[in-house]
Amino acid sequence: MWTLENQRYTATVQATGGELVSLWHKQTRTERLWQPQAAVWNHTATPLFPVVGRLIHDGLWLDGEFWPLPAHGFLREQTFYCVEQTSDTLTLEACSTAQTLKLWPRRWRVRQTLSLDGGGLTFRQTVFNDDSRTLPYSAGWHPGFALAIASRPGWWVEFSAAVSGPFFTCDRTLNTGGQQRDTTRFALARACFAAGAVYFGECQHRVIHVRAPDGTLALTLETGEQPWLALWGVPGADLLCIEPLAGTTDAPDADGQTRNKRGMRHLTAGESQTFTVRLRFTVDA
Repeated sequence: MWTLENQRYTATVQATGGELVSLWHKQTRTERLWQPQAAVWNHTATPLFPVVGRLIHDGLWLDGEFWPLPAHGFLREQTFYCVEQTSDTLTLEACSTAQTLKLWPRRWRVRQTLSLDGGGLTFRQTVFNDDSRTLPYSAGWHPGFALAIASRPGWWVEFSAAVSGPFFTCDRTLNTGGQQRDTTRFALARACFAAGAVYFGECQHRVIHVRAPDGTLALTLETGEQPWLALWGVPGADLLCIEPLAGTTDAPDADGQTRNKRGMRHLTAGESQTFTVRLRFTVDA
């Protein structure tokens, strides 16, 4: 475990997945992140790579072979190592291993930097292609927040500019066909996650505001380069996940071919791509 601290926050990060497991606000003695519950969701803020969401064939075809990838990939199970640490900033890395090469036949490296400031936390994820071949991948961050969306109904999410959606999942698959519409506000109604996550497109460089029933701003999340955003929770739980994503869960008719998977990105040998997410909290939410 690693600990970061400034005047307002203490953050704790574990080696497995490089996962942020606590973001404690000192003045209000409030935990900002969801704390794992096996019956609800057993994580806090997981990184996703090299795929996002469910694969309906339980893997993908690449290089003429089938590779048995788990949902959301395998990064959250990998061990991260410290590259650099100061009092309020931590940089970690994980890389491909003999085991990951059995699941995805490319050499990769992921660097994650977490930085505290007065208003919250910045999460930066960089994917490196350490292979001689093109690296197909998706990536994302899946933080969960301890917000009273079930016990105090009436919360909503605002977008700083119009996005496409909402697109509702079914059996962890996503169909984005049909009539497209722009959205700037989404109500966190009791049944909105009954079928699973809700996706929004065209989300690059958006600011997402989460508001309590009385209109109080609880938190702000700034997306970076990620074109997709998923909202997810469990009916009856005071949990809201806000997931900036470069990629999506499978379409219901996905053929399992990497080249056809929606949202997959491609890095040529030696290239890298950085994704940045900024979290800001109000003091008393």
